[in-house]
Amino acid sequence: MVLLTAAAVALAVVLSAAACYLAVESSVRGRLDRQLQTFAQGVATGVRYTSAASLRSGPPGKPGMQGRQAKVPRPSLGDQGDAAVFNSVGALQRSPEDRTTFVLTRRDLAVARGAAGAYFRDATVAGVHLRVYVTPAGSGHAVIAEQSLSDVEGTLHDLAVILTAIGLAGVALAGALGLFVARAAAAPVHTLRRAAEHVRQTGDLSRRIATTGADDLGRLGTSFNTMLAALERSQRAQSQLIADASHELRTPVATLRTNLEVLARNPELDASERTPLLADLIEQSGELGALIGDLLETARDGDGAAAMDTVDLREIVSEEVARLAARERGLRFESDLRPVRVLAHEPRLRRALVNLLDNAVKWSPPGGTVSVSLHDGGLTVSDEGPGFAPGDLPHVFDRFYRSAVARSVPGCGLGLSIVEKIAREHGGAVTAANGSQGGAVVQLSLPCLGPAAPAPAPVTARA
Repeated sequence: MVLLTAAAVALAVVLSAAACYLAVESSVRGRLDRQLQTFAQGVATGVRYTSAASLRSGPPGKPGMQGRQAKVPRPSLGDQGDAAVFNSVGALQRSPEDRTTFVLTRRDLAVARGAAGAYFRDATVAGVHLRVYVTPAGSGHAVIAEQSLSDVEGTLHDLAVILTAIGLAGVALAGALGLFVARAAAAPVHTLRRAAEHVRQTGDLSRRIATTGADDLGRLGTSFNTMLAALERSQRAQSQLIADASHELRTPVATLRTNLEVLARNPELDASERTPLLADLIEQSGELGALIGDLLETARDGDGAAAMDTVDLREIVSEEVARLAARERGLRFESDLRPVRVLAHEPRLRRALVNLLDNAVKWSPPGGTVSVSLHDGGLTVSDEGPGFAPGDLPHVFDRFYRSAVARSVPGCGLGLSIVEKIAREHGGAVTAANGSQGGAVVQLSLPCLGPAAPAPAPVTARA
């Protein structure tokens, strides 16, 4: 940033200095040229007047100027300039006290002959740089006026030195200011770098950056703080998940180990004693497998959401209700399903539906009814169980949360939390409440695609 600032200022200064130098040079040279032209034309006018007077008073047969007797006035150009009259063959006529050396060119003689017009030229005589103006004076004569350029060149040299000094000072000042601005602008970046290094070295995600302003760097700092907060929450959730999973795995593993040790130490057990142990082992293995599956589902990052597609929600719900109706004998399932299309990842959505229905089946009494309704993207599952205790309602979607009543039945407290996680991934929500006639009511809401079709007649399924 410092180099770019200094380069930009240097370019601007160089261009400005060059423009200023050229403008001053043009102005000074233009003034000098006008001065030479005015003086030479005045001399030429005097020569024409003298030539005309000589023509009237001179002897017959000798027209024109009388040789070198005409007087050329002393020019008012100062000590560094002079003028003279010359004819077409290069004979000069000037003031007697004038000792200036005039060097004529072929073009100068052509001007005296009338073959060329007045013009300016530069010349160097005896090491002095001159500005020369030649103009016709009539009757085969011309006037040459010259002025030394020493003063002009000295002035331009001084101007060049001054502009160079100003340019160097401007570039140096721009570099200093650029360094100051660069450090001030890069301060938030250095703060972010130090924060990132602190996190890398210590693993501490609780550090936050003080941000000010709404510019890009301010928003970058805010985004960095948001990222740190998300990482901190993720790390805390991961630690909590590991701790809770360790706690939940400890009981079934201990039970499995105890039963296996009993069977290993007593190979001759009676069938009446062996059978309950084997049944317990099978049940505990099933619970352990379900717990592992729930843990894997809980630990997912929602990567399945990237493969979403249009799904017929009524078809999926109908299939899962039919599956449960065939498995859970003694329960009654009532369905009121309307066609609804949603944008979802079908396997994960099906997992949420299975968890909702399994939760209702688990708490339904024998012979009870599980009601399932689907309207405009809202799936409602209700049962005739004991419902939720008022103190448990705020925590039913927390991971590993189990009420006092739930601890007496199989499960690990992850079913509804998985439903809430999948709903959030699909842009929906899930709520829990108690029905007016008792029992639990859980509603899963998802954004639907297109209008819903007319409602079909209610379907009742009995196992």
